Amino acid sequence: MDEMEQRWLYALSAPLVALNPDADYTAPTYCFDLKHVDVEGGWGITTRPQLLDMLRTADNGHATRLNEAYRQWERCLPSEWQALIETLDSRQRAFYELASRTFGECGSGGIRAWDIGRMGFLLRSAVLHGWIDLTESLWLHGRMAARARYYYDSWTSYLNAFVIGKAFWHCLGNKDEELAHEYDRQGDYIGTTVVITKLDRDARDLFAQLPWDMPLHLPERPESLGEFDWS
Repeated sequence: MDEMEQRWLYALSAPLVALNPDADYTAPTYCFDLKHVDVEGGWGITTRPQLLDMLRTADNGHATRLNEAYRQWERCLPSEWQALIETLDSRQRAFYELASRTFGECGSGGIRAWDIGRMGFLLRSAVLHGWIDLTESLWLHGRMAARARYYYDSWTSYLNAFVIGKAFWHCLGNKDEELAHEYDRQGDYIGTTVVITKLDRDARDLFAQLPWDMPLHLPERPESLGEFDWS
């Protein structure tokens, strides 16, 4: 792969770079100092097998809690949607109402970008730790790129979905009756505004050079990944 194609792959985790000082938008290793990458404390990962197992989160992470809500919002008539909402408990209702308010920004892909972006961060951190090499990282990134392009049609919808997913995750610890109010507040939450502001300030030119549909000439699946087969 040439340098720009690799940068496209690393851009999947750009929102995490925006949140972390000393991180690099285009470096294969995300940053250059292990002291800034606490995947053991934050993720409980200390070995290569644990890392590879965690990558499944790209398919079964936080987004699974909202996938059905986005699907129903897309297919329901207004009367059907209201009838559905009335069958839900307060927590699920808050989830579904979040999906209805944000569908226009992220589309039917929902918040899957949140899970994909975090796994991109882990892959780049794993290269820094020496758990995977660059070729393995690029192939695994390619699996995530395929998912991102399937669910989203632009960097805008992908990045919107990441920010919405982060807001969803940030509020999960709130009580059921507080969720709707907390979701309304997320637009002013510093963790949200920092991502948006820094991506616009520091990465605008980078994304302008990386068309969403850029051809990616990915490496063949490395034999070193053994039985880890990811479609």
